[in-house]
Amino acid sequence: MMTTSNLGLYLHIPFCERKCRYCDFLSFPYAQTQILSEYAMALREEVMIQSEAWPYRLVDTIYIGGGTPSLLSPEDVAMLLDSIRENFHVSLDPEITLEANPNSVTEEKLRGYRQAGVNRLSLGVQSFDNEVLRFLGRLHDKNQAMNAYQKAKRAGFDNINLDLMFGIPGQSMKKWTDTVRQATFLRPQHISLYSLSIEEGTPLYESLKKHEFLETPSAIDREMYHEALKMMRQAGYNHYEISNAALSGKEGRHNMKYWSYMEYLGLGLGASSFIHDSRYKNVDSMIDYLKCIKSHTAPIDAGSVENYTIREEMGIYIFTGLRRAGGISLEHFRKCFDRELFDVFSYDVVKKNKGLLIHNGDRLYLTEYGMDVSNRILSEFV
Repeated sequence: MMTTSNLGLYLHIPFCERKCRYCDFLSFPYAQTQILSEYAMALREEVMIQSEAWPYRLVDTIYIGGGTPSLLSPEDVAMLLDSIRENFHVSLDPEITLEANPNSVTEEKLRGYRQAGVNRLSLGVQSFDNEVLRFLGRLHDKNQAMNAYQKAKRAGFDNINLDLMFGIPGQSMKKWTDTVRQATFLRPQHISLYSLSIEEGTPLYESLKKHEFLETPSAIDREMYHEALKMMRQAGYNHYEISNAALSGKEGRHNMKYWSYMEYLGLGLGASSFIHDSRYKNVDSMIDYLKCIKSHTAPIDAGSVENYTIREEMGIYIFTGLRRAGGISLEHFRKCFDRELFDVFSYDVVKKNKGLLIHNGDRLYLTEYGMDVSNRILSEFV
């Protein structure tokens, strides 16, 4: 299989001021600021450990996610980025993204991130409606979200993403379209939109079991999605992936690696990697993680290592690639696997999903309404 590409680095910061009601990510509240710096030091050590295994790979994207990475000081972010530059070959024009919550940033802090080399900011706005934000358990309000965006611009950021969420109980269509309208008025370079997923083990799931609210009907959820896409297209945004739209040339380069069968190396607690045809993740116990770092050992969870068959990798290629509006290239599939796609998968799947899954020349892609039933269609390839 051909998987050689420039490498993307993902750094996981697992700390939050408080977990949101819907969050099932690997994150937890922290007690002292010192813990953040201690974790950043351990992460710096992992950068050095992991770089020894991949000494000649060119890194062209770095993504600091969480959790809430904007809890880190600019000094700790600068330390991490300096360590990456010292231990990896970093391209001349890397995309360096940091996720931030509106309530955890100041203009001074944002200027520090920018000076450290962060050139893309992803703000977890979710909504511009205070009632919706309270339901989600967010720590910021509408005004803080607006102010955070303006602070980021003043701090020198000219590549900003806003995360928005729909399908939230109590969120009317008007509340949702007002949020989208305000987001496009701000004119960020990128907008991500996600449907609320209520996961087992979260406070929101427990509230649902107690019948404290009703889930948003699927038909309303899909109506919200399509209305948002229409509004964003009218505002000049290109819908390039199921959950993402951007102004021309501002598509997220790091996340495109996940959908384009490119390699990425995850650093930090529980971070996932796909490199040299192998998929694995780091340990998700802080005790185990720090023990590995102390012994100068890569903190890989041995039980997580997956070496899929070529047929399984082909399914993953299609499953991820069809998330993009442009779909997949049959020629690129051939280069990766030395097989013709429709020699492996029946062409019947295209015939069965006429108007939803399109084969046009070299491209295979889902239509906008095909994305509504993407899981059903994609399951036929795995």
